[in-house]
Amino acid sequence: MHETAAALATARWPLTAGREADWLRDLTSDDGIAGFMPPALPDAVWVLHSMYEHELGPTGMSYVEYERRVLLGGGPEIVPGLDPADVMHTVPGEHPGPHWRRLRWTELARRIGDPTVPEGRLPCHNSFPSIAPRPWPVGIQVPSEGTMDRAAWTA
Repeated sequence: MHETAAALATARWPLTAGREADWLRDLTSDDGIAGFMPPALPDAVWVLHSMYEHELGPTGMSYVEYERRVLLGGGPEIVPGLDPADVMHTVPGEHPGPHWRRLRWTELARRIGDPTVPEGRLPCHNSFPSIAPRPWPVGIQVPSEGTMDRAAWTA
């Protein structure tokens, strides 16, 4: 970081002792490793990040296996109709391209028989118990955490 930028940041956000934030831990009963969740408000709402599905639909192959095979020299014939460039060179959270469509969380949940978000859990890429223990299928681009797509941001 440039010295001037660092000095400005320090002036605007001076460091304080860790105990100054103890009230957050008391409020949420959380360890704070990934931030703190304030208590829910009656009108609170989650903005669920976008996920996309290829026009071929989910395949029987996981993204991890597909990536491995492509890197070992496989080409488009690994999954006929699925171009590696359409899968492996996308920007998380953004629309992946012309052969993909937005997949709603509720649509996927109905299809696989899972709740949209299991009771007692926060929405994330692990929200679907039927999928989460294993790698996701290559035909579905998982929702990105912390990166909202332009369409959702604009709305």
